[in-house]
Amino acid sequence: MISRLSKKVADRLQQIRPQKPKTRTAAQDMEYQTRVRKKRSWSARHSEPVYQHNPKNDAFIKSMKTETAKKDTKTHIGDFLVAKNKVLAEKYKDDLEAMTIQIPEVSFFREANNTSAKELNKILEKIQKRDEQFKERGYKGVIRDGVRATIFMPDANKNYMKCVEWMQKKKGYKIAKNFAEDKEGNLILDAKGKPKMIDDIDVRFGENACASGYEDVQIRFQKGDVLYELLILPGPHYMSAKNREHDLVYDQFKKYKAFGFEKDAGAKSIIKAINARFMELTKTWYAEALLKDKKGVGVAFEPKTFSKEDIKDLNDLFKSLKNLYLGKFKSLPPSKRSRANFKDTKTFQNLHDIEINLRKVMEMYKPAEI
Repeated sequence: MISRLSKKVADRLQQIRPQKPKTRTAAQDMEYQTRVRKKRSWSARHSEPVYQHNPKNDAFIKSMKTETAKKDTKTHIGDFLVAKNKVLAEKYKDDLEAMTIQIPEVSFFREANNTSAKELNKILEKIQKRDEQFKERGYKGVIRDGVRATIFMPDANKNYMKCVEWMQKKKGYKIAKNFAEDKEGNLILDAKGKPKMIDDIDVRFGENACASGYEDVQIRFQKGDVLYELLILPGPHYMSAKNREHDLVYDQFKKYKAFGFEKDAGAKSIIKAINARFMELTKTWYAEALLKDKKGVGVAFEPKTFSKEDIKDLNDLFKSLKNLYLGKFKSLPPSKRSRANFKDTKTFQNLHDIEINLRKVMEMYKPAEI
């Protein structure tokens, strides 16, 4: 090998002494093993189970999302806000627990309310997303769920006022006010040209239900200068369906918007068509969960799957979306292209990653004959 190199390089290589592998002393080795054991032990304690849908037993399924970013060990002013909210959240949960004694149809479980105070990174993320609103409305106008909790109540759309009245009379909470908005999210002004304020109660049932089939009642109370969010769901199986839909479907379509794909009219139309197919599936998740919460887990329910036509249409839609941006890429002069090949661009990779995640759901709920 050395004979093929120049004489100068060969002579230099012969002068380099072979490196011996580093060795650890017994004490250093013991310290290293201790660190490894601690790391493994911490990982085992903090890891969360990956979501696996079990139609017969899926109450209290946690979100499968885990925090992968490194924690900031510095102290921020916002940390004091979060610490205060966590103390208030415990008192808030005590009050909700007391309410269940007086209102029999209400159920409250602390294990379903482990994240009752929004963490600092989530607060900052929300402020950043609503930067203009923050300038207009301040912290309380943007962060409406610094302290939050979930209770279960059948037919909440008809009975939620029982909770409101009890919280007002027995615990001194009052309904918070919020800015009135139109369907586009623009502020509605009153006769004097000032923002109109309304009770912060959102009843999403029937015609007001989400396109995914999800229904709930969302109330925000105020006590002093603190806002408290209350989410009312039919039961624990419904909460499980909410987590499943959020993790497997909602988060993926949220990425289409976050990456700016919906800014293009053509892409937005295709994404809307893809979303419609998945919403037909998620509606059955909520229907099944509601039935279980009302009649028990043993109730018969025929699981919904995609049809052959759905799978074919989704394949065509995913292909059309990529082809749309491929055409945009090819229309650019070479000097304007970020990469020589479309598949190497961030645009393609983002589209592909979302598609792969949605295809996992298609695989889980594909028709038996495929």
